[in-house]
Amino acid sequence: MVLLGVTACGPLAQQQPVVSVLRGIAEAGSDVWEEKTDPREVLTRDIIEAATNDLLLFAPVNQDMASVFARRSTNSDLIIWVSDEGISLTLQDGVVVATRGLGNDLMGADLNQTYQRVVSGSGSTVRIYDYLNGEDQITRREYACKTTTLRNETIEIFQRKHETRLISETCMGDAGGFGNLYWIDAGGMIWQSRQWISARVGMVDIQRL
Repeated sequence: MVLLGVTACGPLAQQQPVVSVLRGIAEAGSDVWEEKTDPREVLTRDIIEAATNDLLLFAPVNQDMASVFARRSTNSDLIIWVSDEGISLTLQDGVVVATRGLGNDLMGADLNQTYQRVVSGSGSTVRIYDYLNGEDQITRREYACKTTTLRNETIEIFQRKHETRLISETCMGDAGGFGNLYWIDAGGMIWQSRQWISARVGMVDIQRL
């Protein structure tokens, strides 16, 4: 079980690792970044390559805005990504295992063999998600998931193409169901995904930049 104590305040919120990098590289002027600007409108491959940290794009499906997250720390197969707003996202081999600062956050997850099933493109596994309820107590949700390979697909992320397999993951449990999508290359890198976070947050699109 991955249960992480990452908060949306303190040093993570103070470092502002993304906006400061993009302001200087883009030379777009401070007015661009003082307003809420969708990074998809201004990001280029040159900006991404010049950044000092690895970046990813995070876009809730039910919203029109996206955010850029920078790599904050790495612990084995766990990477913590942080936005300038102090929101954090923890990925395990590209699969979401925790969030902070979104509201109705995923506090932790036991994904068992999820990544291995995504790599193989088939098989079944169990997901266990932990959330905080209204009394600040952990509520656990369990889902039975099935993974299927849909097709090979070439995707382009800011002027860079990746040859991938599109993998679907369908999960069902007592609290309902959801479906995730992963675009994974031959080396096991998940370059793009659409993953379910929680009932309030819903689905999010994630791209490694």
